[in-house]
Parts: sequence; C-alpha cells; structure tokens
Amino acid sequence: MAQVTLPVGGLNYTVGCQDGEEDHLRELAASISKRFDEVRRTLGPRGDGEALFMVALLMADELFEAHKKYITEEERVLVERSCQIEASYRQIVGRLADAADVASSLLQRVEEGLKSSEERENRGKKAARG
Repeated sequence: MAQVTLPVGGLNYTVGCQDGEEDHLRELAASISKRFDEVRRTLGPRGDGEALFMVALLMADELFEAHKKYITEEERVLVERSCQIEASYRQIVGRLADAADVASSLLQRVEEGLKSSEERENRGKKAARG
C-alpha cells in the first residue's frame, strides 16, 4: 500500500492508497485546492473551514448532477432494445402497407372480373330473348 501527501489550502494531508493511484489522488487534490482558493477569494477572511465546506458542497452538487445524467447499463440496454423494437415496428408497418396495396389491387381485379362476368351474362340473356 502506498502513501501520498496531498497539499490542500496550505496544509498537507497524507493518505494511503493502492499502488499506482498516487497521481490520480494528486489530480483530485489539485482540483480541490483550486476550488478552495477560488472559494476563499470569494468568501474573504471568513475562514478555511467554511471555505472547505463550500468546496465540499460545490463538488457534491456536481457529483449529484452527474449522477442524474448517468445512464446505467440496464437503462442503456433498455434504450437500445426500444430502438430495435421501433425499427421492427416501422418495418412491419411498411409490410402491412404493401400488403394493403396488394389486397386493394386484388379486390379491384376481382370487382372488374365480376363486372365483366355480369355484362357477359346480361348480353347472353338479351341474345337468348331476342
């Protein structure tokens, strides 16, 4: 287990970490230190404790907002499945529209055939009468 010393607000904090995590912790501490300096400038001489508390609140708020935007793996799978279902639905609608066109065309041909058949039948009846 490694140890790393992190400067924040003019003080040094030594913390333990897994080997290889030292640079990451230094980056985090640098981010906190930068925020701390900004908050301290804004608050004035109110005190480092209040400045650190404000930094914690600001960073917690950012984390909270990031969690609200984060999509879990399960949600990602559900969104992907929803897109697949929607694509299948569009494909089925297209096929049904094609089938409706074919059915309409067949109906028209049947109606024309029945009309022609009736006309021939009527001509035959007239010819037989007269």
